[in-house]
Amino acid sequence: MNDHIIIGEMALDGTLRPVHGALSMAWQAREKGLRGMVVPAANAREAAMVEELDIYPVETLRQAVDFLNHEEEVAPYQVDMEAIFQNHQLYGVDFADVKGQAHVKRALEVAAAGGHNIIMIGPPGSGKTMLAKRLPTILPALSMEEALETTKIHSVAGMLPHNQAMVAIRPFRAPHHTIK
Repeated sequence: MNDHIIIGEMALDGTLRPVHGALSMAWQAREKGLRGMVVPAANAREAAMVEELDIYPVETLRQAVDFLNHEEEVAPYQVDMEAIFQNHQLYGVDFADVKGQAHVKRALEVAAAGGHNIIMIGPPGSGKTMLAKRLPTILPALSMEEALETTKIHSVAGMLPHNQAMVAIRPFRAPHHTIK
């Protein structure tokens, strides 16, 4: 199996723990012309987002060794990328929920439509963060390619939610004003 890559973190009891960056590693494996990847079961869904690469999920080191020695059969993990992409395109908030503040909403709409920057200044509690969190909901939806790029970043940073294989909405980051 010289055309496969193996990733994972082994616990003291022989179980395999998930690792950060499985999607990026799978992407690179495909770019290098490899055919398959043996991953911890918890990383299988994420790694399977890369097409044309067989992902073999294993739970333990023993299972991985048996699979590599052709003593145990492990079926490649299959995902419906389009269904996952569609299911994760729901925002928890919506720009339409904002009542009042017509001038600020108009400024945000113009900035979003023109791809401009915007800075909001005001006292605490005036709604700056609430409006900023809702801004991505009026931006165009992510393409599949953008979603995969965003997911790679979240995966490597360890910010990909446990049961989520793809980030399909525009991310919102709110660094604190005291950050340096």
